[in-house]
Amino acid sequence: MLPPPTRSEAAFEALLARFDRDEDGVPGAPALDVPAPDRPEPSGVQVFVDALFAKGNEYLEKDRFATIGDASDFFTKIVGVSFERRQEKIVGLEPGEMLELLREPDNQHDANAIAVRYGAIQLGYLRREIAKRLAPNIDGGERYSAVVGSITGGGPDKHTGVNIHVRRHRAARPSAEDASARATFARESDAIRALFLGERPLRPAQVAVLERLAEKRNTLAVMGTGRGKSLCFQLPATESALREHAKTLVFYPLRALANDQHDALVRRLEPLGLRILRANGAIDGDERAALELALEDGSWDVILATPEFATYHHQAFARPPNRPALLVVDEAHHLYESRHRPAYVGFGDLVKELGSPQVLALTATAGDDAFHEIRRVLAIESWVIDPTVRENLHVVDARNTKDKLAYLERTLDGEGKAIVYCMSRSEAHKAADRLRRRFGPTVAFYHAGMPSGERTLVEDFFRSGGLRIVVATSAFGEGIDLPDVRAVVLYHLNFAFTEFNQQAGRAGRDDAPAQIHLLYGDEDRRINDYLLRRAAPSLGVLRELYRGMRGLAALDVVRTNYEDVARTLELDNVDGSTVSTAVRIWEEAGLVETGRDDDGRFVRFLEFAGRVDLTKTTRYAEAEAERESFERFCKLALTADATTLEQIINRPIYPDRVALAK
Repeated sequence: MLPPPTRSEAAFEALLARFDRDEDGVPGAPALDVPAPDRPEPSGVQVFVDALFAKGNEYLEKDRFATIGDASDFFTKIVGVSFERRQEKIVGLEPGEMLELLREPDNQHDANAIAVRYGAIQLGYLRREIAKRLAPNIDGGERYSAVVGSITGGGPDKHTGVNIHVRRHRAARPSAEDASARATFARESDAIRALFLGERPLRPAQVAVLERLAEKRNTLAVMGTGRGKSLCFQLPATESALREHAKTLVFYPLRALANDQHDALVRRLEPLGLRILRANGAIDGDERAALELALEDGSWDVILATPEFATYHHQAFARPPNRPALLVVDEAHHLYESRHRPAYVGFGDLVKELGSPQVLALTATAGDDAFHEIRRVLAIESWVIDPTVRENLHVVDARNTKDKLAYLERTLDGEGKAIVYCMSRSEAHKAADRLRRRFGPTVAFYHAGMPSGERTLVEDFFRSGGLRIVVATSAFGEGIDLPDVRAVVLYHLNFAFTEFNQQAGRAGRDDAPAQIHLLYGDEDRRINDYLLRRAAPSLGVLRELYRGMRGLAALDVVRTNYEDVARTLELDNVDGSTVSTAVRIWEEAGLVETGRDDDGRFVRFLEFAGRVDLTKTTRYAEAEAERESFERFCKLALTADATTLEQIINRPIYPDRVALAK
């Protein structure tokens, strides 16, 4: 399933209603309606844009099943198992049993009905909300199957329930043992590259990095934003997975960076049969269960992880089925700059424990000390430095602009393509709607709540020129690498330098003049601080919340939902997302266990002896890294002059007295 947003979007949207106003607290003036030019027949783009905006509010709904039709696998529960004497049929069913999912288009109760069968025995159905999303896929020729995950309930007073793991069967990829298939993939290397590059050639620095990787050399690539660092691991990871079933483990310093990359890679590579997973402390229960299953038997191709997660779960990654052939360290300068983070302190030992795989380190920031520390920790023997300065980029300082929408209308009234980056789905939709009324059907929104097909069409129309402006969350841009974007607008304040650089750096990749407009300001910082406090609770909040929530427990069990817990306890800076984060931290520390039974989700408080150090948990350490990263980012993003920020965006940092390649 689609991962949850990186931040609490609900909180962001609620706050923006209060914060994002003009100086006197009066909302900006309404947009003028500009009629679209008369056309005998609406163009394909106009038809698409009209349909997109017609469904815009639907995409903003917090429907956790909205994108399940795009998922390669997920966990759910069979419904209807208490009807038609099905309880008798479940007796003897064991975890691991294979089940079949069968469409029932003539079902009188639900035209989307999908039955769950064990041989000739019908056990029940997929829930209606899921069947609605899967039925079109099955009707289109795709196949789904399921495996029994667990049996719940039972006994004299409770019905028995069945939890299942559903898998989507895409076109199978040939096995590594099939010599003819391997030869086919060898012949199709150009096709694989076209998947990432289209018709554009590789840049010389990219070629140099890929050559060193092909020679099995540990390599450091120092390349500025927008020069194609990500492709340097994506391409070999894809080729080696298809040819040899080789695994690639990628490390990011922050979860948000992995989240954006994950969504782009899933949509691009899952159709090829590759299995892409995330590994961090914030993934939800279903995604965590899928990761655990994949780590049991090595059924994964690429995992995007934080160093904290891999360190705390090092034994699972060190098992032979999971040992990677290629280990990628993105934003590798953190090996030097984040030496206070325990996961980076012991990173060299982790690499050895993983079997000392081939290493690729990527960064745009490697001064003398960072360069040497990266080489030392990762045993780097080769490097490639791309010294290109992107002098075509120009920063326009419009920070603390009050009427941002009016600014967009003035600034984007031209010919070139533009991307406007917002921090929330609702703000992206709102801004796009205003610009659409001003500029017609050349404007679209883009965020992770949209189905995969619609997102792909936005990308395609933007690439071809049918769309001129895309208003998007950070979900847009990873892996797209469009050359002719003339303007990028940072509408809200980012949470970290890397995200700031990545979004700004998507302007002007064709080396023609391009502008980066900074619209964020001090109010955005206050919103981000608020969100971080809620999404990354301090030790004091964790202790207070633990005492309060345990007081709500009956026989050490709490069954209410997390939003209700937050409302009941009325603690400062605590909402449902804070409670969810806290429970994950406690669970990792052995203070609670969570699960789901016939009565719903539960949290059970466990007995423990001695002192429990919550700072040692994955989730807490990741949250600390996010808080620190945001503080460092704000010091420059809000106070540095435009020239300084422009230099951060447009050039790499590398040692003075080192050869550009070795």
